[in-house]
Amino acid sequence: MLAIVILMNVPVGQYVLYPLLLFATWIHESFHGIAALLIGGDIISLNVYKDGSGLCLTSFPVSNFNRCWVASAGYQGTAVVGGVLLMFRRSNISARIGTCGAGLLMLLTCILYVRNPFGLASLVIMGFLLLILGWKLPPFWVGELFALLASTTCLNAITSIRVLFFVSEAQIGGVVRSSDAVTMQEVTAIHAHVWAGIWLLLSLWATTMGINVTFETASNHDTILAQGGDGEDHPLALTELS
Repeated sequence: MLAIVILMNVPVGQYVLYPLLLFATWIHESFHGIAALLIGGDIISLNVYKDGSGLCLTSFPVSNFNRCWVASAGYQGTAVVGGVLLMFRRSNISARIGTCGAGLLMLLTCILYVRNPFGLASLVIMGFLLLILGWKLPPFWVGELFALLASTTCLNAITSIRVLFFVSEAQIGGVVRSSDAVTMQEVTAIHAHVWAGIWLLLSLWATTMGINVTFETASNHDTILAQGGDGEDHPLALTELS
């Protein structure tokens, strides 16, 4: 994760991490859509653009609660998914299933909802790559790939929320649109910075939980190996490990 932080802050790193930025944007926009579906709405389109921004157009029954639900789902969903992905890194089998699953879901959203040419081309390529790599890579490398996806998603959730403190609107798909935090402010009368702060704390919490679970599992696994797998000390097993 430290390597990703460094890459995020050097010019060449932006190019290296570019596919992962699109991956995080896809997750963010997908959760806006999922939130709309859960309240009886529909997804009109889900687009990802060259600059790493995205837009999910939805329709749903009009109410203040529904607007808040859909507007907040992008950042909250990305934060939670990042933490869950880190937890799934606990085993190579989980990492393989998670990588292939992400590829399949990405291809499914392309078939159903993605409409702009760039988003369609980039997500189809990425979806097939995730599916193939998740299926074919050796256990160690699929675990590393999955860890990269998880770490980048967590860090993107944190860094993208930080922008909300300084930018209230941005040009997305050629149209100037308000940020999700501003939408929350319009509905609740609670300042956008407060919502940005809440989402940032959630992202930090989810990332911390994911990291803790990952390291605890690794530590427990090492302990079991040292004990011979059945909870009893085995000098021979310890000798073989040294």
